[in-house]
Amino acid sequence: MDFRLILFGLTGALLSVACAQSHQYYFVNTSLNWTEAQSVCRRDYTDLATIESSADVDDFLRTTSNNTGKAWIGLYDDTINSWKWSLNDSSFYSPGEYSFRDWGPGQPDNNFGQQHCVRFYSSSYLSLGQWDDIGCTETMQFVCYNGTVGGSPSYVLSNISLNWTEAQKFCRANYVDLASVRNQTENEIIRTLIGASNVWIGLYREKLWSDGSTSLFRNWADGEPNEPSGDQCVAGSFSDSGRWSDEDCSLSLPFVCYKPIPPNAEGFTASSQNESSITLQWNKININTSFVLQFNGVETFINAPDGDGPVTHTVSSLTPGTNYTFTLFSVLDNVRSSGVSITAFTA
Repeated sequence: MDFRLILFGLTGALLSVACAQSHQYYFVNTSLNWTEAQSVCRRDYTDLATIESSADVDDFLRTTSNNTGKAWIGLYDDTINSWKWSLNDSSFYSPGEYSFRDWGPGQPDNNFGQQHCVRFYSSSYLSLGQWDDIGCTETMQFVCYNGTVGGSPSYVLSNISLNWTEAQKFCRANYVDLASVRNQTENEIIRTLIGASNVWIGLYREKLWSDGSTSLFRNWADGEPNEPSGDQCVAGSFSDSGRWSDEDCSLSLPFVCYKPIPPNAEGFTASSQNESSITLQWNKININTSFVLQFNGVETFINAPDGDGPVTHTVSSLTPGTNYTFTLFSVLDNVRSSGVSITAFTA
């Protein structure tokens, strides 16, 4: 895939471009910390790069041919807002219940940088029934959710100790899932059930994408993420096949931004023709998307008309009885779609 070099708005910054299926990536060769890089990407593009597939990784690598270091991407760690329940059925939670928390004082604190799972406490370290974050490899008892009985949630306290991942597997295999705690009433039910035990519940944390994407694609390098304290942001390596590592967010690195690639227009067809012209038609996308029609090495820029009807364009001065190939690109914010082609004959 071709890429080109263009000047970027920051002094001394050099930028290069690669086009992916859903994202067009831009390498910015100016070293900034992660937060500063995010601000630049949101100002001049869409956001820091979201990478959703191995094809996206390949296009990330194509943004530069002479950099062998690392560049920031949009994945980062948010110790407050990135918590989610193992049981992710949205119908299970009434408004406000998915976000119910009963953290102990100073929690979650991500102590030592690797505390991604939640312990329900019964000892004197925290007030009874409060929660704290802890490393997921610790082993302890756990509480499973087993549906409802008489309209009330049913919980089961395990008699074995496992790490969080193994506890999740056990609950899903034998019951429904690790316990979600949706309100203070359920919190009290579990506190009474566990007695003096400290147990896993179903809350855990994953890194987030800067643009809010829910993509679960991950491309970690060997041994990553290792998250020593403070390493809450992610960079891709141009010398390690684009694989990722967690880094201190204050580190100065170049970065990769993206803009979305617009969809191709649907319904692209030849609606009529005569001996010297062909009228083309396609469905409008939205008021912000324009089009480029390409044939015989010539490009014609076409703005979408007002209204909800299809877009039509007549190509004239053609040769009778001749076969022509037309390629139509959608264009949004100077980014082109992959293009769709049709063949049509003059009469």
